[in-house]
Amino acid sequence: MKKFTIVLFVAALCLVGFSASAQQQGDLRVGAGLAYGTKATLDLNDGSTKGALGINIGGEYFFSDVISGAPSYTFFFKEEQGGASFSTSSFNLDGRYYFGDGTFYGLFGFAISSAKTKANGFGSFTTSDNGINLGAGAMIPAGDALFINGQLKYNTSFEQLVLQAGVAFAF
Repeated sequence: MKKFTIVLFVAALCLVGFSASAQQQGDLRVGAGLAYGTKATLDLNDGSTKGALGINIGGEYFFSDVISGAPSYTFFFKEEQGGASFSTSSFNLDGRYYFGDGTFYGLFGFAISSAKTKANGFGSFTTSDNGINLGAGAMIPAGDALFINGQLKYNTSFEQLVLQAGVAFAF
């Protein structure tokens, strides 16, 4: 699935091109897409971490032509086996700085991440941790109000890389 997501993102970049329309202060975007976290779940057989696919929803507000705030929520699909389950999620508050023509950005932000373990007969246990996000991405115009978004960031609370691909709509 990881290879499919990467191929889909690269194909979208090739099809869309780079005819960027500059954003302005006060612009708002909302979007959704897929996320892949390299350590987003547990292997319930041996307790080791492994990658997982998830969904991401978020928004973006421009404080200036090149600086935006981008809150988002990522939920990684749960791992289930033999009456036990494990799931993770992360609330992110990232700041983005757009370079050049406004297509590529760097990001720095904060994350509140949580993990929930459930086992039949033993109840459930939830833990959370705060961390930092550091990464980069691209917001590629695909029309007047449609954007293709790709992003790679490191999340310190899960100590993992997160690859995201999705679409965003401008208002």
